[in-house]
Amino acid sequence: MKQPSSSTQSGTTTRVASVDALRGLTILVMIFVNDLAGVQNVPAWMKHVQPPDADGMTFVDVVFPAFLFIVGMSIPFALGRRLERGESLGRIWLHVLTRTLGLLIIGVFMVNEEEMSDGGMLSKPVWTLLMYFGVMLIWGTLPGVSRTRILSLGVQAIGLALLAVLAILYRGKGEVGLIEMRPHWWGIVGLIGWAYLVACTVYLWLRNNLAGIVGAIALLYCVYIANAVGAFSRLTWITDWVDIGAALGSHSAITVSGMALGMILTPASGLPTPGRRLRWALLFGLGLAAAAWLLHSAHDIHRMFIINKIFATPAWCLWSSAITTWVWMALYWLLDVRRWQGWAALLESAGQNALVAYILAPILYAVFELLALALHQPNYFDELGHSFAMGFWRSIVFAFVVTWLAGQLRRAGVLLRL
Repeated sequence: MKQPSSSTQSGTTTRVASVDALRGLTILVMIFVNDLAGVQNVPAWMKHVQPPDADGMTFVDVVFPAFLFIVGMSIPFALGRRLERGESLGRIWLHVLTRTLGLLIIGVFMVNEEEMSDGGMLSKPVWTLLMYFGVMLIWGTLPGVSRTRILSLGVQAIGLALLAVLAILYRGKGEVGLIEMRPHWWGIVGLIGWAYLVACTVYLWLRNNLAGIVGAIALLYCVYIANAVGAFSRLTWITDWVDIGAALGSHSAITVSGMALGMILTPASGLPTPGRRLRWALLFGLGLAAAAWLLHSAHDIHRMFIINKIFATPAWCLWSSAITTWVWMALYWLLDVRRWQGWAALLESAGQNALVAYILAPILYAVFELLALALHQPNYFDELGHSFAMGFWRSIVFAFVVTWLAGQLRRAGVLLRL
């Protein structure tokens, strides 16, 4: 995801450090909470709200929507630049659809890695490492490779062939057929892909119409509500593949909310000063929070109005969007207004390589498992999770190491073009 920029009063272009820092912070916390989920005796407030259908949320339940929100913040810059260069809508749509397809494919492979049985020709860690190697060959930017068009296409072809072979060799739990991989669900990356597609559609339709984009947020929540009462029950050709209410409705509303916030950083917003941007963001966040409170007040009427991540309810989405808005405001004031940027170098660098950071964690888990098997020793990384005291610090160190590695790979030119 390309780094956003905004025009200053002098007409020059500067980096919006807060956007990268927010993305890096989200990745850091995401890796931490995902790793902490494998630790024993974790306090309830450090896990997803329990039971899964409860009315409530913890800080852990804000991490995924924060990432959706940040995806939206980058859209006005990424697509806006393409429009300014005079690219045709056909080329832009090809870019959007190709990127969406890539996210869906990666999401399906990641979900099936979790559902893999032990009866295949390849062990789970070997299959996992080869899968991510294939992903990097197809969508990665590798030093010395992407500079040559023919070589780049050849590397991508090898990656596609590798994923195809891995799909054939894959063995699921109780599945039958030549290909036993199944879209059990689209995974975090796949859900980001659906939300990205809807948000890009909204942007290309409305462009710089900020009021219209804010209105689209409300419309997408209406899609969720309509789906919850069965309005789309006959559209099985869609509902068999994707949840209209969540993936195309409320999740997408989060991403469009981020897109609205990102638009205030563009020259076309009419908000050229930090003070005006912060005031707008404050009111935007308050509006999101007010909508969340109002909808939640109807939770006794229907469960679609509770606060719940699993069900992707509007109240949960709106609270998460409001919280993410306010966190961005703090980072914007510190990094882009006050210019206190040194402390956030780790976050900014990782934020520019977010998807690599996200896949680094399962890659390292597979490496730890293979080392344990090769040395005929216990998996000492897992052993550290048998007590909360050790597991907590394991997760802290692991999150910072992965975030640092993502930044180092970014500096070395290793990225994912998604």
